[in-house]
Order: sequence, then structure tokens, then C-alpha cells
Amino acid sequence: MNNISACLVVHNEERYIGRCLESLRGVVDEIIVVSDGPCQDKTLAIAESFGARIFIQPYQGEAEIQRPFSYEQTSNNWILQIDGDEFLSLELKNQLGNLISDETASAYQFIWPLWNGKKRVSQSWPYKLCLFRKDKISFLGIPHFVPEVRGEIKKIKLILEHQPDYNNLSLSIFKKKWRSWAKIQAQGYLQDFKTINRYNWAGQEWPAKIRMRRNFPLLLLPLEFLLVLFNNIWSGAYRAGFYGLKSAFLSSLYRATVNYYLFKLKK
Repeated sequence: MNNISACLVVHNEERYIGRCLESLRGVVDEIIVVSDGPCQDKTLAIAESFGARIFIQPYQGEAEIQRPFSYEQTSNNWILQIDGDEFLSLELKNQLGNLISDETASAYQFIWPLWNGKKRVSQSWPYKLCLFRKDKISFLGIPHFVPEVRGEIKKIKLILEHQPDYNNLSLSIFKKKWRSWAKIQAQGYLQDFKTINRYNWAGQEWPAKIRMRRNFPLLLLPLEFLLVLFNNIWSGAYRAGFYGLKSAFLSSLYRATVNYYLFKLKK
């Protein structure tokens, strides 16, 4: 029988988490909430009121570092990875049961519309991978790592909403949040691989592409900037107009910033 475990990593999310958990009501079979360090607000009390299983882990500053632990707590064969400031659209909520009954699918990507703090500014781009069979994925607990999937990933034109009360595509947010994430990611890359949290990961050393970035961060900086920019534009950023192109540029700048911090931290 197919069942879904929703996995959230949170830290001081009381503004959003009720909206997120309400959208999960009746369509997931358990909710795993991992707190990235103690919360100073009512986040965990709200999660408890929805029947979530709650775990408090040492603070890391990035959700991906905690995700392997969250996956390990699940008791169902499908995982819905969702953030506290995200929520299921009604259409997606109504289709979840049908999606997990498809035996040919290992994972799903959904439309994750760009949001400027007040309204959607894209309609059909980008897509985000967030629903997957847990025995079909491998994951490394480093910032911005996307689960590696064995089998077919299906793109579905259903919407996973992401509606924080700020413009995630502003330069001020990039400086305040994205830049700190980039430094944490660079620090993660420079750790001994044995210390990295992992889920279903067979290898005993860093993947080749990360070893290259560790060894030649400055050399790869312009190349990776251009590669990420091209991949984002090719995947559909251009169809989202100004905000799509801005998102593509900021994603590329983020990748370059990670490489810059790798270079600085290695010196």
C-alpha cells in the first residue's frame, strides 16, 4: 500500500507553518518536523497541534543538512519534501493519491511559481522535485543538494505554492540570505566526506563534480556561472520574462559565490 510521509525542516516558521500543514491535512499519513535548532517562536507548538512528530536537532543554518535525518524518521514509502513557507495547491492536494499509485514513477516535479512577496510572477516555471519514493533516491546533506533519483522523474503541471512575505528575488535578500547559504555550502564541501549526513548514498567519497569544485574553485567560477545561467534559460526562464531571467541570473551568481567562498576558505 502506498502512503506518504511529509518531511519539513523548520526554524522559526510560525508565520507560515499553519498554512503549510493545513494543506497536508487528509492527504499525508504522517508529518515529520525537524527543527534546525530550538525555535524561539510557536512553530513547534503549531506543528504539534497538527499531530506532527517533532525532532530538535543541533542548529546548522541550512535545511538540506537536516534532510537525511528527516527521511530516516519516515515510516512510509513516499516522501513529500516541503518547506514551512510552501503549501499544496488545491489541485495538487486532490491529485496526490493518484500520483503515488503510478507504479512507473520514481519521483515528481511540480511547478514552483516565482513569487515577489505579493503575487506570482511566473506561471509555468520553474519546476521543483519534491515527491519521491524513498527507496529510489540518494541524498547528501549539503546546501542546495537535489535528491538523485533512480528511475523516472515525471514533470506534472500542478503547483506547489511558495509564498513568503518577502521578495526572494531581490538583491537585498540575496545579500542577506543567499550569500550566507553560499558560505555554508562552501564550508560543507570542505568537510571530510565521512562527516556529511547521507541518505541511501553508496559512495564513500565526494562525487567527481564536487571534487572538481573543491580543487579548482576559481577556475570553474566563470564556467559554472555560465552553465547555470544557460541551463536555467534553456529550461524555461525566458518564458517567465523579467523575473525568470532575474532568477536565472541570481542562481548563477549564487553558484559563483559558492566557488568564491571555496577559494577564500581554502587559502
